[in-house]
Amino acid sequence: MKKVYVTRDVLPDGISLLKDKGFEVEVWAKDRPMTAIELHEAAQKVDALWCTMADAINKNFLMSNSHLKIITNYAVGTNNIDKEAAAELGIIIGNTPDVLTEATAETAFGLMICASRNFKAAMKNAENGEWTHFQPKGFLGPQLKGRTLGIIGMGRIGGRLGEMAQGAFGMKIKGYKRGDNLIEFLSDLDVLSLHIPLTPETKHFIGRKEIAAMKSSAIIVNTARGDVIDQEALYEALRDKKIFSAGLDVTTPEPLPPSNPLFSLPNVMILPHIGSATFEARTEMSVMCANNIIAAFP
Repeated sequence: MKKVYVTRDVLPDGISLLKDKGFEVEVWAKDRPMTAIELHEAAQKVDALWCTMADAINKNFLMSNSHLKIITNYAVGTNNIDKEAAAELGIIIGNTPDVLTEATAETAFGLMICASRNFKAAMKNAENGEWTHFQPKGFLGPQLKGRTLGIIGMGRIGGRLGEMAQGAFGMKIKGYKRGDNLIEFLSDLDVLSLHIPLTPETKHFIGRKEIAAMKSSAIIVNTARGDVIDQEALYEALRDKKIFSAGLDVTTPEPLPPSNPLFSLPNVMILPHIGSATFEARTEMSVMCANNIIAAFP
């Protein structure tokens, strides 16, 4: 009987599927990520590993667990895994593409609305008991109807966001193409949404120079990976009102410590990386991870 270790407690559909196919499945029971030592010890005893983005699958880990047939990530991205080392060792790497499209596009869409309408500052006002009267100039923000949305990463998620924004608000959609002049692309956007994987080439793809090229009324939304934006440059631009606001589902690091100065700003909405957090998406992710493992053991 092949053994599988799941590094976090996930929706049960995929686990049930594995058990029905004769796999022995063990699930990490604690409500926290595994330490490196715990992960290594668990992997030593199994044939397949089902992990998350919080698990660092580096070369040393892979070399000491070269017996593994497959490692499947409970995510679309795989930048937590040394894929070159895995290929050299003949370890299959799986992930969950396609099934997060709707959920993540909805998250980006929601962040765009929240950031444009100052929802964070308004909610804090109400929570803190400061909502004592109507404020004619309070919490003003730009409407989205007819505005220009620039999307970097016009794949499934970026494309779906474009459809949503165009359908709901009649927004003009501009997709960035490799080779385009990035500064020129950014200069006339009202909203920028990022949907690119994190690679050495895309780290800090949006930095000080790029942010400085944007309108002071612009909004930045990031549901990709935290490091595709220079977070320090973003903080400074938001603090100094060089851009209007931002909506982030991803940060550097994750989790972002409560002491991080971004949390002190009224014009940034930060979510704890919940882009795929719908029942439907997380169920499909669970089933896809199971099917990845099943396919590795014909």
